[in-house]
Amino acid sequence: MNSNPAFLFKTNDAREYAMQYLGLRPVQLRCFRNLRRQNLTIFLIVALALSACLPASQSASPQSGFTPIALDEFPNELGSGFPVADSVEEGSAEVGDPAPNFAFFLEDGRGADLASLQGKPVVLNFWATWCGPCRAEMPALVALHERNPHVIVLEINVQEERAAIEDFAAEFGMTMPVVVDQAGAIRRAYRVRNMPTTVFIKVDGAIAARWPGILIGEQLTEFVDQISTQ
Repeated sequence: MNSNPAFLFKTNDAREYAMQYLGLRPVQLRCFRNLRRQNLTIFLIVALALSACLPASQSASPQSGFTPIALDEFPNELGSGFPVADSVEEGSAEVGDPAPNFAFFLEDGRGADLASLQGKPVVLNFWATWCGPCRAEMPALVALHERNPHVIVLEINVQEERAAIEDFAAEFGMTMPVVVDQAGAIRRAYRVRNMPTTVFIKVDGAIAARWPGILIGEQLTEFVDQISTQ
C-alpha cells in the first residue's frame, strides 16, 4: 500500500486507514462520510473531535468480564472464596475524592466491584502476612466484620501467594472477602506505601479518611462511626 496519506484518501483504502491507524469505528466514519477525501487536514481535525459521536457505552474502556452478584451471594467460607482483584481504575485516592473502583471475582467468574457497594460504608484494609502490625490489628477488623453487618470490610492482601493468604485467614477466622491483589494494582491506585493502611469510604463512594499504621480500639470505632452516620 502506498504510504502517502494523499494517495490513501483518494482510494478505497481510506476507510481501512482510518479504522486501522486512527482507531475509528464504522459509526464514527458515518459521521463524516460526505467529507471530501482529498482534504486530509479537515479529515484529521474531524477525526479527533469524533469522540462526541460515539455513544458512552462504546467509548468506555473495556473491563474484564465477570457475572455480577451481590456481596451476600459470595460463598459462606473463609475469605469469602478469596476473590481476585481486576479492572482497577486509576485515581488520586485522597480524602474527599471518589474511591477508585476495582472488581473482585471468584474462580467461577462471578464477582462484584466497589461501585456496586455504594449505599453502604466500606472499610478497605491493606495488609500482608509478614506485617507484624497487620497481625496485631486483624482481630479488631474481624470483630468489626462480625458485629457490624451494615459495614462492608474488604481485606486487600498485597502481592502474596494464595497459600500464605489462606493460612493467615484461617488463623484469624477471616470470613470477610479477602481480595487477592497479587499484582499490587489496588495498592498503587490507592497510593498505599506502608502496611497496614486502612481506607474508609462513605456511602456515596467518597473517601472519608485514610489511616497508615495499626488501627484498633477507639480510633477504629471513631472512623467507622464517621462513615456510618453520613
